[in-house]
Amino acid sequence: MKALSERRGKLTGLRGIGVEGNLLLLAGFLAVGLVSPSLWLKGAVLCIVLLLLSRSGGPKQQAVQGPIGLKFVFVFAFILFIAQALSVREGSLLFHVGVPITSGGLRAGGAMALRFLLILTSSFLFVTVTDPDRLAHSLIRWGIPYRFGYAFVLSLRFVPFFRNELRIVREAQQIRGIRTSVRSLSRIRRAVRFTFIPVLVSGLMRVDSIAMSMKGRAFGLHRTRTSPRFVKLGAADLLAAVSFGVLVALVALSRKGSWP
Repeated sequence: MKALSERRGKLTGLRGIGVEGNLLLLAGFLAVGLVSPSLWLKGAVLCIVLLLLSRSGGPKQQAVQGPIGLKFVFVFAFILFIAQALSVREGSLLFHVGVPITSGGLRAGGAMALRFLLILTSSFLFVTVTDPDRLAHSLIRWGIPYRFGYAFVLSLRFVPFFRNELRIVREAQQIRGIRTSVRSLSRIRRAVRFTFIPVLVSGLMRVDSIAMSMKGRAFGLHRTRTSPRFVKLGAADLLAAVSFGVLVALVALSRKGSWP
């Protein structure tokens, strides 16, 4: 019972924050990443997101080294930074590396990389700490038809499923001495044959079993569906709402005051 309660505590959110609080935090993080021009604010909020992600109780090693983990996200963000720094020629000239590097290019690269990192990490944090079932019930309670709500939740549940299936397929390939690479066209076809097709077939089998189960339970027969009792908002949700207000205020101040 203790392990179950701890697991539920992690699933409901950071330190007991509910779905509404997690959505507000996600909206605040996205507002900083998409609206604020300040690099310092984006960097500070990114550090906060990474700190929350490290304390979320999720699979840290898989998040960093997974098929599309945070390691890949940071590498791709660095590529975006380099591309912007080499292509944008605004501002004062700083130095040459075959092409001129300007202050405007570095700022554009930093803004692009931080925006990308904030969107991906905050979204990953939201998916990690939010219980899909409670999210579906919240969407239904807000007026969204329950068919669409459960379709959204199923899509969230398939993300860890495909990640796990990809890991199983890769381990089976290593045992059989099969090496897949994407460095040439022939190797891409080989990777599709030995990796993509098994994962796709496994996913289709899971979809078929879920569809049969929902059909057996007459899912979608009625226009409305009962939902669990409404969970009252607590102090953690109030703190999340205050944090959202603070983030929005910082975004407005950074745009008005031209923060660096």
